[in-house]
Amino acid sequence: MSDILESKTISSFKKKVSLVFNFAIFNIQLRYKNSYLGIMWSALEPLLYFSVLYVVFTGIRGRQEDFAIYLITGIMMFHIFTRGTSGGLASLTSHSGIIQSLRIKRDFFPIFTVTATVLLAFVDVGVFFALMPVFQFTPSITLILLPIPLILLFILVLGLSYLLSIVTVYIRDIQIIWPIFTHTLLFVSPIFWKTNEVQGILLSIQKINPLGQIIELAHRLVIDGTIPPINDWIYTTLFVVGIFVVGYLVFRKLEERIVEEF
Repeated sequence: MSDILESKTISSFKKKVSLVFNFAIFNIQLRYKNSYLGIMWSALEPLLYFSVLYVVFTGIRGRQEDFAIYLITGIMMFHIFTRGTSGGLASLTSHSGIIQSLRIKRDFFPIFTVTATVLLAFVDVGVFFALMPVFQFTPSITLILLPIPLILLFILVLGLSYLLSIVTVYIRDIQIIWPIFTHTLLFVSPIFWKTNEVQGILLSIQKINPLGQIIELAHRLVIDGTIPPINDWIYTTLFVVGIFVVGYLVFRKLEERIVEEF
């Protein structure tokens, strides 16, 4: 009997994973539908960000050692964050017809949106590695730990997707406010500036900026070739997990009444 139950559980899990994966692929196809370059835009977007910021800041500050890789590391993380949370924000409202007509768990929609973000993140990471030989950068062995900040980033994106998607159902203005907020994060996160070069409000914001904390962990691993102190890992992890838990709890509390709001 236990073998039968275990077999059914495994089969059910496989079906759920397959469903999430198929919806994620469909989400990616829908995102780039009718565009001439299609999925190539997922690589061109961070490259365009990088090109503009690199030209501007090398013009202002002059060429600095490893600045290009420092910059693309931050842009990679920022681009994954903005793409993931923007998709997560609309994961319920853009599928209102499916939610109203089919009995599918509501928390499935932020999950498949973030799964699409994870799949597209491979393109961002590919761009990151492709630029290393271009700028003659030799990575340290600590680069093998880069997946850890990426995992923290995906957890952060999922937690915010839960929160933003459910709040957007009730307050549609979030769809306008969030892009403004994410553009602000570009300037208050250590993407083109370094924490040891700034003081005052930027450092204060960095302490309460989970994206900035994750980017800084990535910079330490990639650029400095060092493993950040355990306290930094613990602080960032607790911060990210806290946001995830709050986002999920708010989602579960409000999800029952969303059909009435569509």
